[in-house]
Amino acid sequence: MKKAVSIKEIAEELGLSRNTVSKALNGQYVPSKTRELVLKKAQEMNYKSLNNQFLKSKRYRILLLSGKPYHNMDFFVPLVQSIENHCYDNNYDFFEYTYKASNTPFEKVKDYIKNLKIDGIVAIECFDIGFVTNLLETNIPICFIDFPGHKFEIKNKFDLLSLNNQKLICEYVLTLIDKYNLKKVCFVGDHRHCLSFHERYLGMIRALAKKNVPHSQNEDILCKDEEFDYGDTDALKNEIEKFNHVPDCFVCCNDFVARKVATALHQLGYEIPRQTMVLGFDGVNIAINESPQITSFLVDKEYLGKEAIRTLVSRIENKNSPTRTTLIDCDLIVRESTTK
Repeated sequence: MKKAVSIKEIAEELGLSRNTVSKALNGQYVPSKTRELVLKKAQEMNYKSLNNQFLKSKRYRILLLSGKPYHNMDFFVPLVQSIENHCYDNNYDFFEYTYKASNTPFEKVKDYIKNLKIDGIVAIECFDIGFVTNLLETNIPICFIDFPGHKFEIKNKFDLLSLNNQKLICEYVLTLIDKYNLKKVCFVGDHRHCLSFHERYLGMIRALAKKNVPHSQNEDILCKDEEFDYGDTDALKNEIEKFNHVPDCFVCCNDFVARKVATALHQLGYEIPRQTMVLGFDGVNIAINESPQITSFLVDKEYLGKEAIRTLVSRIENKNSPTRTTLIDCDLIVRESTTK
């Protein structure tokens, strides 16, 4: 009787460690080229225990489509890495494509998708309504991470992963109002930029309404992204100086803007949190790399990436299932910017 081939023998044939070969055969993460090499050799050597999910399941071709280069590396690098790793873990082919809606013809993107025979798309930073409309009309299964902030007619089915923005912001602003008797709260950021920013704005508005705290959009900094640079501290200082008196709290669309607001306030001579507070979102390093450290909501980027692939594969295998929105909670990290 022929002796059964062992993992050790496969490893020796390939010049790899037994641990690497074992991971490849048992669905754990190894680079895709290494996995393919191991599986091919295992088949050649008639490895009897080859009962691998990768050989049984469909090998989908997944495209990560981005509307612009990743500007917030602390947020997007771990998210993209998680998406890529989860594709490799399931033996899916992984591709990336970055477009710019203003100068990338949609037909070019469409041809790219067609030529690669893409089975499904994870879309991030895709906020141009015209582009998203065209993308949905291809009828390719799509899972969006975030979505355009403006309402528009949607006919085709898709999936959306969104952070539980409105609820989280509303609950914490309510807490701050109760604890510190806030009388004036303002939002900083273009709430039309994307759905997440809009929901964070609505969360603040809901909290103020519940506590009967007066509010007007004139008391917010809602300049359009294309007309205002939220990374320009001097520009933010000019906007803040327009207030008759500084708000008790600045609710910012994300941590990047929160840090810039904190810097502008410091340069104007305001003490945080004694005279005013700053709240961010995303839980990235910029929130903690200077003083005061910014209170924020920590997004589990690894989980978000895995959930995007799981959701997309479900859509690929059930194309006619209803459009779904999945809300993902985040952990509130209270720091000195909101702690008197």
